[in-house]
Amino acid sequence: MKKPKIKSTPPDPPFGLNMPFDEALKRFIGTDPREVEENIKRSKKKKPPSKAKKAPPGGDQENVVSLRHRRMAKRNNGR
Repeated sequence: MKKPKIKSTPPDPPFGLNMPFDEALKRFIGTDPREVEENIKRSKKKKPPSKAKKAPPGGDQENVVSLRHRRMAKRNNGR
């Protein structure tokens, strides 16, 4: 009686760093854990909305053609 083969998952690809090991180790040792936690908390906060001026509602409506109108004109008159 043959035993069924156990299908295993392929191994994870090797984790690559684009720097020498000693430089990576120095940077890791020089990192303050509190600073890392603060950066994580800061990145999770919602960013305030941008201060760029938005167009007022109902602005240049005279040149705007509705999509429905364009679709109907295309259907009726061709391209």
